Amino acid sequence: MRQVLRMGVAVLAAGLAAPVAAATDCPTALICAANPRGIVDSLQAQGFKAVLGKSDNTGNPKITSSASGYAYTIFFYGCDKGANCTSLGFSVNFEDDGANSLALANEWNKDKRFSAMSFDESDKSLMLTYDVTTIGGLTQVNFADVVDWWQTMLGQARTFFDAHPAPKR
Repeated sequence: MRQVLRMGVAVLAAGLAAPVAAATDCPTALICAANPRGIVDSLQAQGFKAVLGKSDNTGNPKITSSASGYAYTIFFYGCDKGANCTSLGFSVNFEDDGANSLALANEWNKDKRFSAMSFDESDKSLMLTYDVTTIGGLTQVNFADVVDWWQTMLGQARTFFDAHPAPKR
C-alpha cells in the first residue's frame, strides 16, 4: 500500500510540474517571452531597432526600441531568476510637461481597450503600458499585430497629447 501511495504522490508531483515547464517552453517558429532573442529578431525583421538588455531593478531581460517618435521599453515578466519569462510589458514614460495629471490619464483610459495610462504623483510623469502574455507562443503574424497595435497606441498618444496641451508658461 505504501508503494502505491508513493507512486501516486510521484505522479501527482510530476503532473503539477508539467504546466510550469509547458508555460516556458517555446515551440519552434513562435514568439515567446521565454526567448528574448527571438523577440529582438522579430522586431528587427519588422524594421524596428531593438536592443536586448537587462533591467536594473529586476535582472529580467528588457528590450529598448522606438516607434511613432517615442523610445519605449519592453519589460519581461513572470521570469524565474531572469529566465523562462511568460509575458511582456510594452512601456513608455512621458515626463511632466505641466499638463500631466491623474485626470488626464483617466481621460485616456476611458476609451482605450488594450493600453493603460497611469500617473506617478511623485514626478508627475505618465506611463503608457500594453501587456501581452506569450505562454504557448505567438505566431509571427500575431506578434506583428501586437507590435502594430502598440505602434498605433503610440500614434494615438501623440494625437491625444496634441489635443490636451500643457498650459503656456
